[in-house]
Amino acid sequence: MVDFLLSIVGLAALAGAIYEFFKFTQDKGVWLWQGVSAIVLALVFCACALFLFLRHVNKEEEIHITQ
Repeated sequence: MVDFLLSIVGLAALAGAIYEFFKFTQDKGVWLWQGVSAIVLALVFCACALFLFLRHVNKEEEIHITQ
């Protein structure tokens, strides 16, 4: 469940960062907060991706062989 939530939050942050960055570049940097919010959302995405990756590092998958 935590992996699902991290994925949803990370993808939403990525979409928001892309949207804010394009608004920032189209307005020629008039609104500084758009650039700052794009950076913050990109950092949130990176943090979610890192947490998602670190949760799976030392886990072994059990393979059951049945005949």
